[in-house]
Amino acid sequence: MKRLFTKRFSMAEIIGLLAVAVLSVTVIGYAATTLPHTFSSGETVSSGQVNANFQSLANTIDGLTSCRGNSPNDIMVKVGPLCVDKYEASVWLDANGTVTQYGAASDNYPFTFPDTGNWTTPVYAVSKAGVLPSTRVTWFQAQQACALSGKRLLTNAEWQMAAAGTPTAYEPGADNGATDCNTSTAGAVANTGGRSSCVSNWNVNDMVGNVWEWVADWMQGSTSPWAPSTPSGRAGASYGADFMYGTNPAAYQGIGSTNFPAALIRGGGWSYGTSAGVFALLAANGPAGVDSDIGFRCAR
Repeated sequence: MKRLFTKRFSMAEIIGLLAVAVLSVTVIGYAATTLPHTFSSGETVSSGQVNANFQSLANTIDGLTSCRGNSPNDIMVKVGPLCVDKYEASVWLDANGTVTQYGAASDNYPFTFPDTGNWTTPVYAVSKAGVLPSTRVTWFQAQQACALSGKRLLTNAEWQMAAAGTPTAYEPGADNGATDCNTSTAGAVANTGGRSSCVSNWNVNDMVGNVWEWVADWMQGSTSPWAPSTPSGRAGASYGADFMYGTNPAAYQGIGSTNFPAALIRGGGWSYGTSAGVFALLAANGPAGVDSDIGFRCAR
């Protein structure tokens, strides 16, 4: 049999060729189904039709290789190898963020999207400017809202990376009154992007001092191995009383839940003043806990 290749390929070259092949198959599949015009043999076509097809392909390739959100309202930015929500997440009935928002002013998430995250009707996390971030959300709900939007929660290390350079009392940059990252002149949670100078080196908004943000990581707390009131080592009834062993329970567990380890929240809330910052971390909340100053953002 005749040899097709005369050189040995490195592993990096093989991976690169496979990536090109996957991208090509994706674009071809797209072209076969959704291009503005499908040409047939012998057909005379206009330059406008050809240009429209090329533009559509260019948009598709750009979408596959850039940090494009799920809609014009869903804005993500590049942070190293990640795409990260530019704004703290708001939770919506639709993926475009244009119908009904949940968690903006009250714990009004539908019963089909319960605290446990075991949803029967999907909702979506949207990175949208000019709205209140959704709060009063459990870690389980935040995780599922990200997943339903084709994203995920940031890890603790990824959150730290995305927050780098956000202006605070001890970081370089302008802390100038109304847009100070460490305070809220409204005395409450601010609209996403409303504090125009509170932007990290990666162009991510509001990572300090608006709402605490859930990250993916859980960890053991610093209390005794079992909380005195819950020696059985089980999750609460709302979570099936599932057996849990080897966890130091978090102090704040949420209604109907016990013995969860701490789920990390980062950044600090609007009322924390100079205690908020890119190194602010709280490991006292169980993943079932909710509060009016705890929200989240997603990555992909």
